[in-house]
Amino acid sequence: MKKSICAVFGVLFLFNTAFAMEDLLSFSAGISSGIPVYGTNSLSNKIDFIENKHRVIIGSLFTINLNPYQQITFFTGGDILSDFNWNSDSEYAHCLHISFPLGVKIYPNLAGFNLGIAYALGFRADLSKTKGVGKDNNIAAWSNGFKFSAEYNFAHCGQSKFYPSIGLSWNLMPRGKKSYDNIFTFYVAENF
Repeated sequence: MKKSICAVFGVLFLFNTAFAMEDLLSFSAGISSGIPVYGTNSLSNKIDFIENKHRVIIGSLFTINLNPYQQITFFTGGDILSDFNWNSDSEYAHCLHISFPLGVKIYPNLAGFNLGIAYALGFRADLSKTKGVGKDNNIAAWSNGFKFSAEYNFAHCGQSKFYPSIGLSWNLMPRGKKSYDNIFTFYVAENF
């Protein structure tokens, strides 16, 4: 009986993947930018303490996608978001957010539009040197958070698997001591 059930599910899986628009396994890589909202006042104060600062927020992402059905994609990958803050007096406060999401994207029959939710494991590294606080390097403990996304994947129903994706995401990451970072990003990714 168990072998029959496994065989039926195996045939259904192969049937669905044979007629899917995308390959069973696909990859995406891209660039991102966003707005990190820090839960720790000490980090926000270091950034705000820098006078006449320059700020650049840039990141990258990659995903490995498993596409067993046209409406469902399972994914894993990595996200990096760098928040650079500095001035001409050699003061700086830089933050590097790194996370590894594992989740699912659901396509609600609106062409390439999908909604995603993922479990995310990650950490944040801080490097700062300010006149008021001095030099400080810190790595926040690894934490378990969540990533929510809304994306439009042009390759999902397009004529080519190389069309890009654009999306928005919110990453909620606990950083210890009842502190949470909220990382809002906009990204553009190439599919291949």
